[in-house]
Amino acid sequence: MLSQIRQTKKEKGFTIIEVLIVLAIAGLILLVVFLAVPALQRNARNTQRSTDAGNLLSAVSEYVGNNNGVLPLAVSGGTATGIDIGAASGVNKVPVKLGYYDGSVSGNITLATFASGNTNTTTTDTIILMKGATCSTTTTGDPASGSARSVVILFTLETASKQCRAS
Repeated sequence: MLSQIRQTKKEKGFTIIEVLIVLAIAGLILLVVFLAVPALQRNARNTQRSTDAGNLLSAVSEYVGNNNGVLPLAVSGGTATGIDIGAASGVNKVPVKLGYYDGSVSGNITLATFASGNTNTTTTDTIILMKGATCSTTTTGDPASGSARSVVILFTLETASKQCRAS
């Protein structure tokens, strides 16, 4: 009878080895999650940057279509949701909704004209809309001389990879 009572007491609860194994497994799961989350966030920001670049190119194309082939003269605005492509006076503006490059960094979206020797000098918080350029076929992410009516957008992803996208 006494041996049955002792055996019943032994069977209740967990051993220290079982607890340590569970804690080690939980620690490994948390480690994997904490290592994966920053990469997922970086990828989401890079996707939003690319989407914003596409939206800006679409706005430039819309502006050119609405204004008989004339390229925009200004990038203005700085609202919480985006910027305006077009004349600074407010005539024929095309609003652009932005995600990453919202009003807090819209001052970092500039309009430039291609000159010989231009390279992509953008950082992760800047965009250059470059008139008279096309994307270089020899240097990834850099502009090259194009027709007077062509426009490219230059930007950089968080992985420090320079991007060039033509309209």
